[in-house]
Amino acid sequence: MQSIKTYFANLSQRLGLADELVVLSPRRRAARQPMQLGEVQEQTELYLDLSSGAEEGKGILTGIWGMGAIYMFLVMSPVIFQDWEGALYVFTAAAIMFGITLAVFLLEIFWPSSSPIRFNRRTREVYFQDKDKLYHVPWDEAVAWMQESRTLTQYTGTMTETPLELLLQRYGHPEEVIALRLNLPMGRTAELQGMFWEYLRCYMERGPWFDEQGHSITTSNREEVLEGYRRRKKKATLDLKHYRKLVQDGVFSPGRARVRILGAAFFYPGFFIQDITANYARQRAAANQWHPLVKERCRPDGPTTRLYDLEIAEGLHREESPMPETIDR
Repeated sequence: MQSIKTYFANLSQRLGLADELVVLSPRRRAARQPMQLGEVQEQTELYLDLSSGAEEGKGILTGIWGMGAIYMFLVMSPVIFQDWEGALYVFTAAAIMFGITLAVFLLEIFWPSSSPIRFNRRTREVYFQDKDKLYHVPWDEAVAWMQESRTLTQYTGTMTETPLELLLQRYGHPEEVIALRLNLPMGRTAELQGMFWEYLRCYMERGPWFDEQGHSITTSNREEVLEGYRRRKKKATLDLKHYRKLVQDGVFSPGRARVRILGAAFFYPGFFIQDITANYARQRAAANQWHPLVKERCRPDGPTTRLYDLEIAEGLHREESPMPETIDR
């Protein structure tokens, strides 16, 4: 992986960040204990998927149109009982709105999006696919880093950002390297990002199942692992216990809590439709978006050769590559 190593060395020297970057390694601990942080979209005995962030907006348009269609029909429903022409008008308008909602739903379902970031334990390799471009890096050769920065403004106060990035190269084109962010940096400290990297390291080195301290366990805790992800991704919620606790703790007044509950109830249909759309989009993407080379290596009986090994066989890593083209994501 000479292109990746050359790029990282030049990055540190060119930007003068050699003393500020915290370099992470697959071979040493990054924190005292691992932490999931909610980005784990799927975790099995063979691979772990991290949400790439591209799905955050999935379902919003469908939810807006669907909620609009529902409330428009409810508001206009009294006209149905007045006369036949009024009823025909209401049902025609509702059919148009629901037809637009269905069209937007299908568009969001079938619109191609970036894949998750996949960590394959079988071949010890990391994959990311952006449309028809497949990127990879052997886990044992992975180069990752983080850099904590703080911004102070009169509007938001102090904000902490700590990008956690991993270098990957394009399959068949090792001179093209991308710096891929593993999660959103806002509000993350170096300590939290280190715990997140430790989670990935524990999965690859000790996994697939381990406890909160990173110790290997024999029984599967897959549902427990994925519950945090599902809870954070679910938009349609009416958590009355949560608001009741905020009132008891003095964070919210009873009046403010009622307003928040009413607002959540009003937007619930839109969020519910958004959740359904995002769920179907994830299912379809999981079945269709990965390159065949990745799919077969994620099967229990698939090949164990790495994509890097295939590139070596093609003679793509014999000489040191020039300064690679870089794409920040």
